[in-house]
Amino acid sequence: MAAFAAPLDAGLQQQVRAATFEVVIPKPERESVRYDKPWHDALPYQLRSDPYVSIGTAFAIGPNRYATAMHVLQGCFGDARGEPLLRDAAGKLYPIAQITQGSVDQDFAVFTLATPPAHSSFLVLNDRPELNGTVYAVGNALGEGIVMREGNYTSDTPEEDSGRWKWLRFSAPISGGNSGGPLIDAQGRVIGIVRAMRSTENTLNFAVPAALVMAAPEGRVSVDARVGTGLPVFDKTRSARFQADIPAPQRFGALAAAYLKRVDEFELGQLQALLADNAADLFPRGAGSQRLLHANYQRSAPALITQNGSGSWVLTPLNYTRLDLGHEGWQDAASFRGYTVFHRRKPDDIDQTAWYTQPTLVRDTVLKASPSTIHVNNETAKVLSLGAPTEDSRYTDRWGRVWQLRSWRVTTWFGSDWLLAFDLPVPDGSVGLETRVSSAGHEVQIARMKQLVDFLAASYDGNLAQWTGFLNQQALLPRPLAQTALQLDYDRRFAFDNHRVTFSYGPELQKIAPAGRLRLDFAHVREPAGVALEVAGVVAYNPEDHTEIDVFRHAAPAAAGTEAAQADWKRRMQRAHPFDAVAVTANERQVISTILGAAVGADAPTQPEALYTFQYRAESGTPQEQMKSKLDLLTRQAQVNEGSEGR
Repeated sequence: MAAFAAPLDAGLQQQVRAATFEVVIPKPERESVRYDKPWHDALPYQLRSDPYVSIGTAFAIGPNRYATAMHVLQGCFGDARGEPLLRDAAGKLYPIAQITQGSVDQDFAVFTLATPPAHSSFLVLNDRPELNGTVYAVGNALGEGIVMREGNYTSDTPEEDSGRWKWLRFSAPISGGNSGGPLIDAQGRVIGIVRAMRSTENTLNFAVPAALVMAAPEGRVSVDARVGTGLPVFDKTRSARFQADIPAPQRFGALAAAYLKRVDEFELGQLQALLADNAADLFPRGAGSQRLLHANYQRSAPALITQNGSGSWVLTPLNYTRLDLGHEGWQDAASFRGYTVFHRRKPDDIDQTAWYTQPTLVRDTVLKASPSTIHVNNETAKVLSLGAPTEDSRYTDRWGRVWQLRSWRVTTWFGSDWLLAFDLPVPDGSVGLETRVSSAGHEVQIARMKQLVDFLAASYDGNLAQWTGFLNQQALLPRPLAQTALQLDYDRRFAFDNHRVTFSYGPELQKIAPAGRLRLDFAHVREPAGVALEVAGVVAYNPEDHTEIDVFRHAAPAAAGTEAAQADWKRRMQRAHPFDAVAVTANERQVISTILGAAVGADAPTQPEALYTFQYRAESGTPQEQMKSKLDLLTRQAQVNEGSEGR
């Protein structure tokens, strides 16, 4: 939108311009991001040659007293690039000394400079503007210098939360960079601080009334805003007012740190209160958890445990998109309410230990394979690396799974934020979730993700060579595996013992070789001390002869279980077909199954807590005798150790 000089008196224009400044922030000496080419040369000369980035406008309202929109400064809180400065038309820079007063929700800040201009000019505030009068929006439009654009003060509109005050509405056009600039009347008096552009049209814009600035108390920066808190796996939220008075004056960095600390404390408290308010209903508690507590997770792709509209906790599958990482590696990624959930299969040319211990290597591998690019004029550039993470630590969730928490401080010319990732090491690579977040809310986002990972369901999958390497990573093993004896002795013996079920077999049943695949599935199991995550499924597959061995734990159905679940349980209890050791054809495969467990049979006197299905799969057409002999080899040394107490 074209800017034009307003028909103000030349002397008045000069005074307004002399009192108005750009707000800038320094470009980092070195970006944390590495690209495949120096794309910055494609930027316009002024933008690429300027060592600062323009972020808004400020203006003088008295001797060494300046004002801007609070969101202009707030956007720099915790910014790794540095602190904002004022810059005049001659290019001279003025560091901010102290913020003396302001309001986050009313969106204004008043501050001083360490060394103000020697010959300063300032503007007078007018708290009684004339409705429909001519106004001029003054500011650093598009970061290309101070311009003035004409319009009218058209109306007032209540603030969005509860109408505690009214914003000014005006028709003078504004652009990015105008925020924080003065909205002046025909006499050059400030009637408001430019705040925001209307999203649908640029003729009904918003300004902070000068009256709010004039009436604001000295010696504090306040915030009084309604804030909502939630957890993505269920729809319940908590809303409360965030109210704080931060003493002023304070240096910019000190005030920013104090504000971010208050934000983190408030939002952490809200998250904890939300969880406490709903503790009786959160999985694995409450009636809505019963069905899931009587099921196991039989799926390679990660899913999330979420609460549906009827209050039941269910496994929610996600829609994944695959990215080829090369050398048989891939990433499956899906979006879920502001997060990316992923499963990464390690490329074969990367050492397994390096994959678990070198987060930069993993991140660079994904970035290099990603089709995402940056487009500047006719140039296209690709991000190759974010460098080393700022934080690399471990977190053990409530189920005993060991996550790797990685945080990258992503700093470029034009922004500074965080990439937060929780990686769960698994035999074939890693599973996890990640998100981007600003400095405000960084700590509470980590706390929220620590809660969220408890609701991520994942199998542990990989070939036997990958499993061998994974089992050597003792510090990364989840509690259910650390408490399980799993023996992989190539060409000799496969053995599994997790204190609930024990079985083993040799190569006469299935070849035990590095290329063979093994998947462990999990279930949430009630124990005297509470609910625990346990291995509830073992799937061993030989790609050479396409045979598969399955051992699954099946919990007794919930009292409120479906008729289908009750009927299936009854068939298993009675070893009725297809659990009668008679082979059947399913999906062009031969399958033979039997049931082991306490009190199995039609005349069983008690109801067991769980039964185990032992199953062998082979090519279609394999004779019954051969299938039965294989099943006998599987069950010959099998033992179910779970008790048979009634429900």
